[in-house]
Amino acid sequence: MMKAAILYNDKDIRPGNAPEPEIGPDEVLVRSGYAGICGTDLHVYRGEFKGRVTYPAILGHEFGGVIEAVGKAVRGYKVGDRVCVDPILSCHHCPACLDGHINACTTLKLLGIDLPGGFGQYVAVPTDRLVPLPEDIPMPYAPMVELYGIGHHILRRGAVQPGESVVILGAGKVGLSTLDVLCHSAGPALSIITDVHPARLAVAKKLGADVTIAIAEEDPVARVMDVTRGAGADVVIEAIGHYHEIPGQGAPLNQAVQMVRNGGRIVTVGLGEQLSPVHFKTLVFKEIALIGSRVTLGEFPRAIRLMAKGLLHPDLLVTHQMPMRDVAAAFAKVDAEEPETLKIVLSQDYGP
Repeated sequence: MMKAAILYNDKDIRPGNAPEPEIGPDEVLVRSGYAGICGTDLHVYRGEFKGRVTYPAILGHEFGGVIEAVGKAVRGYKVGDRVCVDPILSCHHCPACLDGHINACTTLKLLGIDLPGGFGQYVAVPTDRLVPLPEDIPMPYAPMVELYGIGHHILRRGAVQPGESVVILGAGKVGLSTLDVLCHSAGPALSIITDVHPARLAVAKKLGADVTIAIAEEDPVARVMDVTRGAGADVVIEAIGHYHEIPGQGAPLNQAVQMVRNGGRIVTVGLGEQLSPVHFKTLVFKEIALIGSRVTLGEFPRAIRLMAKGLLHPDLLVTHQMPMRDVAAAFAKVDAEEPETLKIVLSQDYGP
């Protein structure tokens, strides 16, 4: 048996015991070091993934650790290696997979969502899902690799080029991670980010944002058009998902249509359930490219290289490190949506 933080029911997560996983010949057993609480984990915790996640469940798809054991057919990895885990498990034979889009697999599964993940002491991981984690990346920041990988993927999907103007709608975990990658690897001429919370915009400034827009105080469309001298942004990234309406302002996706330049690109990554009204005449007349972005597609090594060089700033995004014995309090803090709480990472500390 092993220790694990187990989700027993909606909003009922606590330490418990679970069977230790067995590994196949092409798998390794990873001793989880730190695991992050993701926005998707919050939706699962709230009971919004019923039909996909069955209780009891061991979440945690953002994690890294140390290899504890290797299958007999494993080559290239050994006991004691530090690794980060790419949680995507795809079928490799559906049309999306055959076209190289394994992240859009029709039967996509994730370790830590569909299968036990990093909230347990041990995780069985196929070797093709492992990425070596250099010693100069502290283990508490291993969960940030997935978020930075998402940021890389968003920028790749948007075909962001050096010298372009980029707007990010939403300064949550995904928005700020994308901003960090954008400012320190993509070379934008102008980076703009919006949010309702001044505390998160203050973090965005530290990450290098040229312009921060407090949407409770000013119209983001008018401000973007002003700072781009009426042209609009080359790329707009919608990273809000579920949004709260602000009087006089449209839905985030419609704001993106209004503020992007003619011939520009919009990348949408937010996972809100709301229907978003969009002025399609404007979208068509501008010939906007509307692009979806889902999880990652092999960007973990890029994220790790930037982190290892000290170009990214996980210290600004990981606002809390907590032991797994306090997992209930950690989820309650995330559930409260406190503006000052960005990323919480959990250590495999269950107490005495």
